[in-house]
Amino acid sequence: MSFIDRLVSGVEAAVEQALGINLLDMIVQILATIVLMIIVKKFFWGRITEFLEKRRKFMETELTEAEQANKDALQLKESRDAELKEIRMKSKEYYENAKSRGEDEKNRIINQAKKEADTIVSNGHKEVEHEVKKAKEDLEKEIVTIASLMAEKVINKKVDEKDFLDVTIKNIESSEEL
Repeated sequence: MSFIDRLVSGVEAAVEQALGINLLDMIVQILATIVLMIIVKKFFWGRITEFLEKRRKFMETELTEAEQANKDALQLKESRDAELKEIRMKSKEYYENAKSRGEDEKNRIINQAKKEADTIVSNGHKEVEHEVKKAKEDLEKEIVTIASLMAEKVINKKVDEKDFLDVTIKNIESSEEL
């Protein structure tokens, strides 16, 4: 055996011992893999790369569309937020206006009620004054009648009530001035 034969058999023994594989089996496996790669390259590689390229373009399109949809959604969200803010401002303004109108109406009703109450009180005072005046006049007439009756009895003569009334009223007015 020559040196090369011994070297090959030593390497074969070392590979078989280290890997547990026969060197001839390993060479056959390598050659089968190379043949398989050549067949795949010749018949299938174009289809595989074409499929992978289509898949890559589809993924890029989907990613671009998703990014655009995300931008659109953000713009829509911002516009909705702005609309919501505007609606809240308007509703607050409506609330404040309604509150102000309510306060104005309340004040108007209160003022009107005060005026009516003042009118009623004023009319009551006038009516009381009228009644007092009427009562005074009735009392004065009663006093004149009683005084004339007393005077008649005293002088036994009939005194004219009208003349007596005029004299009595003058006497009362002069006593009030004092």
